[in-house]
Amino acid sequence: MKIIYVDIGELGWSLYLSAHIRWLKRNSEDHIGIMTLADRKCLYRGLADSIYDVPDDFHERFKVGLQSGFGLKGISREELKNYFKENIPGGYCLNGVFMCQKFFGDKKIFEPYSYSKELIGKSEVLVFPRHRDRHPKINSRNLSKKFYIRMIRALCDEFSDYTVRTMGIVSGAYNITKIERANYINEISEDADLQDLIDRCQLAIAAVGSQSAPPKISLLQGVPTFMIGHQRERHVNRDNWMSTKAGFYDVPKSHYAELDSVDCINEIISFVGSCQ
Repeated sequence: MKIIYVDIGELGWSLYLSAHIRWLKRNSEDHIGIMTLADRKCLYRGLADSIYDVPDDFHERFKVGLQSGFGLKGISREELKNYFKENIPGGYCLNGVFMCQKFFGDKKIFEPYSYSKELIGKSEVLVFPRHRDRHPKINSRNLSKKFYIRMIRALCDEFSDYTVRTMGIVSGAYNITKIERANYINEISEDADLQDLIDRCQLAIAAVGSQSAPPKISLLQGVPTFMIGHQRERHVNRDNWMSTKAGFYDVPKSHYAELDSVDCINEIISFVGSCQ
């Protein structure tokens, strides 16, 4: 049987879908296809039998849709289902369209993603300065840019032998350029590649960010990760699939920017120091 899945929603949910496809490839004889966004293809290489781009008109057709779960906020599941039914390659059955991640049950195998190349260089601390501004619900989970600047400077000064590198895409992260430190590299860009983030985990002794998909990926890659957020148990235990060393700083669900920045940065410094 030829089954195809669609991945257009939140990046964090892609981790569940790729784990489900890994399970299917080890426990079924189905031919599995995936249709997804260009930067997510790396999550399915070596897992899906065939990988397809979303249709050419997808972004124009659904440009107002904010990613939510496996779908788009404000766009009905039925509309998305009908659209992709008309656009999947012939012979495929469209499966599990825009479902909840609980749909997979125990049929998931989480493993680190493959590196595309070997990186050689000095050790790094990765920082994921998440910043979203398209919807009040997710805006409230932004830490301030000032906090990240202070934190990066502290990391650069405390761990001068390491490179401190910010990673992310401009539409979803602060583009922090004004850090006068020789060991700081800003890699926030318009066309940031998810595979580059995965590859960078080879050199990382630690990673830091508010709860979102990139810190979940660094944990999955075995990088000790410090997260700031409101769901400690989920991210330190339940969704820490490789049982990687994890630190966490609790903040109110709707008021991330109100954290005690001095106390939080001190905890981050202590955590990174313990990872050397």
